[in-house]
Amino acid sequence: MEQKNNPAKIIIVTAVIIIIFVSIIIGIIIAVNSNNNTQDDILQNLTPNVVVEEEEENTILDEKNLTIIDDETADFSRRYGRIQIIWIDENNNEIDSPLAPNLNGLIPVKFDSSNARFVQTTENDTDWYNYDLGLWANAINEDGSYFVWIPRFAYRITYYSNSQYAKIIGYCDGRGIMKLNDDGTLTRISRNNTGIRETNNHFIVAPAFSKDTASGYRNGGWDTDLPGFWTSKYEMSMETNGVHTETLNGTIGNVQISDEIKAVSKPTVSSWRNINIRNCYLNCYNYNRNRDSHLMKNTEWGAVAYLAYSKFGRNGRTITTNSNEEYITGGSTSEQSIYISNVNQSTTGNATGIYDLAGGAWEYIAAYIDNGYYGLADNGGNSEDDIYGSKNSKYKSVYPYDSIDNGFEYKREYAIANFNLANRYRGDALFETSDSGFGNDSFENNTAYYLQGDIPYLIRGGDFNSGMGAGVFSYNGYSGASNSSESFRVVFI
Repeated sequence: MEQKNNPAKIIIVTAVIIIIFVSIIIGIIIAVNSNNNTQDDILQNLTPNVVVEEEEENTILDEKNLTIIDDETADFSRRYGRIQIIWIDENNNEIDSPLAPNLNGLIPVKFDSSNARFVQTTENDTDWYNYDLGLWANAINEDGSYFVWIPRFAYRITYYSNSQYAKIIGYCDGRGIMKLNDDGTLTRISRNNTGIRETNNHFIVAPAFSKDTASGYRNGGWDTDLPGFWTSKYEMSMETNGVHTETLNGTIGNVQISDEIKAVSKPTVSSWRNINIRNCYLNCYNYNRNRDSHLMKNTEWGAVAYLAYSKFGRNGRTITTNSNEEYITGGSTSEQSIYISNVNQSTTGNATGIYDLAGGAWEYIAAYIDNGYYGLADNGGNSEDDIYGSKNSKYKSVYPYDSIDNGFEYKREYAIANFNLANRYRGDALFETSDSGFGNDSFENNTAYYLQGDIPYLIRGGDFNSGMGAGVFSYNGYSGASNSSESFRVVFI
């Protein structure tokens, strides 16, 4: 007998076939899109606080006749923020592209991605750098040390309520640090130091590039307006007669450069440690007197941090910590690994950025408080050329301290009091980017313990063992003595 087809059964089978077919198509689309993901796409999926695009200029920032109420007793969290950068010329006019690097004997190099290494090029090579694409200018000197150009810029900061950037709560610009109230008005909790300059729309000229003689270099500036500066790409290492030297102890490390002993900025080697602040300062000062070399100042660290956190660098993404326990520059003894696997340890997320700013070793900075601690002279020296001496003030920053700090004890209240006295400084990634001066309350939850008592010298970046507290916004104080976890970085113009 002839069987009849069951219509219901046919419909069910057809539906199942359609569902299977659609699932296959969706799977193919997902696979194709996954293969097309860039490194940054993947990082965006993994990092919760990614800033995809820079926020449009806030009209409230640009209003010229806005009423601002001053109240230094008011406060708000400066723990979460986004940094907006514009390029400026030496007259502080906004320009479309950054000022060109000042080579003056350096050899430009660019990254050869096919062979995962840097190769020499010329300053006319259009592929040398492109800051719009996050490709920073690199160069080497006669001994093969690497340096990165930080161009002149102005900046302003927008603060948010949390790491998801959900709600704007304040601003930092040429008018000061201002809290945004619920009714849309602004309360200024801190004015800027006299001598801090601004451009159109109240962008602050980063003090690291500014002529600052009128203030006696209080703002961390220079004796002329700069188009930019060069910073070592890696923490400094020691070479003796051209051969890398492990600075295993103070006998080896706590020395000054000479005809035989050189400071170099190179990848894949251990950084120069077991050296006190005095010798860090002198080694950088004597590195290249023709180019006004010096130990990195705090405004210069701040300029690098702000550029790294802007759309021209990591665009708000976290710089991964160099967690190498041997303090290896770039985080690996393999140059290929540094430039491929460890690119998220750089300020750009690619090989052209600066390494070792997060983790590696803590880095001595040319900054301190003069609170009477006996180790200021013991570890910093007190001759004219020393960091604690009276000469070369443009090469260092001396921050104020509160009278309750007796220069001997370590107390939370000393750190907080001293930190609050630094509220009008700009461009140094201290008060602008952290809350109290005593806790992990800086951008990226970085360590933020201010100078005080028996730790009056500034160190930055954290070391490999600092965990989440390490980062480009991390800071702490130290005695200035030689230690196995402190290194340094040279800067020149």
